[in-house]
Amino acid sequence: MDNKSEKIRKKNIRDQLKRIKPGECQKYVRLVIDSRIMSAPYGRELIIELNNAVASGDLKYEIRNLPLKESIIWERSVGQLTLAFGDAPLSEEWQREKQVLKLLCHEELQLLIRNKNLEHLSDDLTTKYPNMQYIVAYLSNDGGGKHGNAETNALLELQVMHQLHVLEIPNYAKGLVSELKRLNKAIAEAPYKQQKSETMETFKKFLANDKKQCVRVEGTNGFGRLWQQHLNRLPLVTLEVAETIIERYPCPKLLIADLKNNPDAVKEIGDLKIKRSGPKVLQTDRRIGNVLAYKLYMLYTATDPNTLI
Repeated sequence: MDNKSEKIRKKNIRDQLKRIKPGECQKYVRLVIDSRIMSAPYGRELIIELNNAVASGDLKYEIRNLPLKESIIWERSVGQLTLAFGDAPLSEEWQREKQVLKLLCHEELQLLIRNKNLEHLSDDLTTKYPNMQYIVAYLSNDGGGKHGNAETNALLELQVMHQLHVLEIPNYAKGLVSELKRLNKAIAEAPYKQQKSETMETFKKFLANDKKQCVRVEGTNGFGRLWQQHLNRLPLVTLEVAETIIERYPCPKLLIADLKNNPDAVKEIGDLKIKRSGPKVLQTDRRIGNVLAYKLYMLYTATDPNTLI
């Protein structure tokens, strides 16, 4: 690979990372709206609201003939991925996201209920958009989100029996665009959140920590508790062992300095008698031990990242 191609490849990697960052990612996601929505009673008003959202930078969309009537899908620009020959520019590519939304008006739901044919909606979605996440946006006729038992039971059946995620939209155009903006933001940020989740899963529990046991540090308050909790995360270190170490080394800096500068530090740590709580008559003296002392030495002094502790 020549220098020019390598520069293009590196630029493309930087571009991909930029495309998934919150605040930037929505620029690279667009809605694709089925053209038959234009002939719906709410179509004209919907386009006006969509254009307002585009003008404010909240959405991008285009109109296209889609496999399913009055459906909406999302596409993500994956950038200029294909290296062209010679000096030809790189091609822009769009990939379909996994979500598809089907608009369901009140009259269409009534027809499905009368014909006892709710599974037809589910079959249409799974046939024309296989292996996707299905959302049904029910455009409520009354504007208040209230409807009769038949509609309630039908919407529940779509969710429970047919595994469709149902959203109720009380205000046709404005309500729908508001929901589309919310979904668009969630879909745009999904790769970043997935990447972040996968990164955190690679860390051990005692390094990643968990929200429930976080220590609040304000000014100089909280450092002692944080030091104790850090030690407790290490294998073989119980609360009593941690308290014994802290009594000798009130902060990690003192422990690290002793391990680096004192050739007898490992032996001295191993000989520390563990502080015990409870009736002392029944207790025998226990030491920290050389095994744990040596593990502490390796943890705080090793410079090779591949060192086994």
